[in-house]
Amino acid sequence: MNGLKYIRVRCNLSLNDLAECIGVTRQALSAWENGKKEIPEQRKEQLSEFFGIDQRYFGEISEEEKITLLEKAMFRYDHNGRESYRYKPQDKDGKNQHIYFLPDTRISMDEKYVLAQKRKQEILEKADDIIKWTDHAGSIASQIACIDRGCSIYGMTNDLMEMMRNMEKMILKMPFYYELMSVWKAMLLAYGLMEQEEISGGAPSEAHGGEDPEWIIRLAEEIRKHWDAERSYHENCEEERRKQQRKEKENKEQLKEKDQITRAEEQNRQFREKCSESGKEAGLVSSASDHHD
Repeated sequence: MNGLKYIRVRCNLSLNDLAECIGVTRQALSAWENGKKEIPEQRKEQLSEFFGIDQRYFGEISEEEKITLLEKAMFRYDHNGRESYRYKPQDKDGKNQHIYFLPDTRISMDEKYVLAQKRKQEILEKADDIIKWTDHAGSIASQIACIDRGCSIYGMTNDLMEMMRNMEKMILKMPFYYELMSVWKAMLLAYGLMEQEEISGGAPSEAHGGEDPEWIIRLAEEIRKHWDAERSYHENCEEERRKQQRKEKENKEQLKEKDQITRAEEQNRQFREKCSESGKEAGLVSSASDHHD
């Protein structure tokens, strides 16, 4: 792995940015990073001064050297209105400088920001679609109910995120974030939307840092038990309702058949009375259905 490229990307500088800062062409800088040309000693010293890092990191670096770079403190700079980082404070005395320990990455912060914004837009569009619940609600009342359900779920999530953002003690924000993530992951695990292997290993419960896999799994089991009981209850109720509907349908069919028999018997009685009055009853073996619709 080329150290110069890794450092440049990690510091959120494009080829053009760095080339402009040290006064070389983009092509020359690219050749150094791709190993096509050696970096002149003068330029190594210049790069070392610019980044605040030893010049031995500008060639091929080992995994151990990469870890060393990851563990070094970084400081934020503003370059032409854009955010960048170096391994030395912007002010010589280092006062009023925040220290950053950025995660390992193969793309620049600007590129990650673009991807994050894209993901955010995709999430918002999906939320807008899901919050409607269904495009076939059937009536305005049903559509309102669907929207209200979606707003209730996302509204509660917003309340929790707002609470985290407004916490006065910065030190509590990340623990609260992991608390929320643990609950949501437990729900995903309980409902079969996440595999147990997907839960990242974290610090033990007593360490109070990051996610607590053991707690997530225990919570997921409790949620699963509760949901299984709820699902079983409602499925049984639905089955009973369907049985009742089938029974009512059968009863209606039986009543319909009885009504037909009763109607036929009444028609036959009326026919026989009419025949009796006219003295033609004798010898008649006709059914009511032979004379009436």
